[in-house]
Amino acid sequence: MAGLTNDPKTFILNLSAPFIPQFFKDPLDSILPYVDILLGNETEAASYAESHGIASKDIKEIAKEIAGLPKKNSKKERTVVFTQGTDPTITVVGSNVTEYPVHAISKEQINDTNGAG
Repeated sequence: MAGLTNDPKTFILNLSAPFIPQFFKDPLDSILPYVDILLGNETEAASYAESHGIASKDIKEIAKEIAGLPKKNSKKERTVVFTQGTDPTITVVGSNVTEYPVHAISKEQINDTNGAG
């Protein structure tokens, strides 16, 4: 990964599942310095916080902690995005927190084309 230090490309990582920060903590920690954009949901954020000794259970605080971790490419601030179902989506860029409202829709309006829920 040494070549990615000041690479102009954007490196995006999705936490993918709560067990990733729990059982793959070391590999996750080894690539996080290269991550420009980190995606996850509230359960994955809580799992990350628990496995990394972050005392807060507040999703915004967890996102701010992750956004502030050391980063190899100092030309880009890290962006952290955590979805929370129908609760607001949280984004942190650098130290700036933004919440985006999410509105609920009826089950009839949901079109799950990939079968993943």
